Amino acid sequence: MNLICINCPRGCELTVDRVNDEIKVSGHACPRGEAYAVEELTNPTRMVTGLVKVAGTRKPLPVKTRVAIPKGKIAQVTNLLANTTVLAPKVIGDVVISDVCETGVDVIVTANC
Repeated sequence: MNLICINCPRGCELTVDRVNDEIKVSGHACPRGEAYAVEELTNPTRMVTGLVKVAGTRKPLPVKTRVAIPKGKIAQVTNLLANTTVLAPKVIGDVVISDVCETGVDVIVTANC
């Protein structure tokens, strides 16, 4: 399998081979590339960003997951965000949803309102 590492601007072209239970990675210029390839094969995760409604206004509020969540939960999280309404005021870093979709990750505010 071929991947392009997204951990830094270098964008190393990685070659990943799985032999039995061992994962071999080549093409990485730093340890982060190897860690990325192993994670991508065993438990791929992504940050999720989105918008939630704010009661009493038409302007939505931008939010994101505090850390990356499993890729398999992305649709469930975005659906939940689309159906979430919060009350103002909110400041950057406020938690909008705790333990979103049982991932153990909070959804936080990324702008003040």
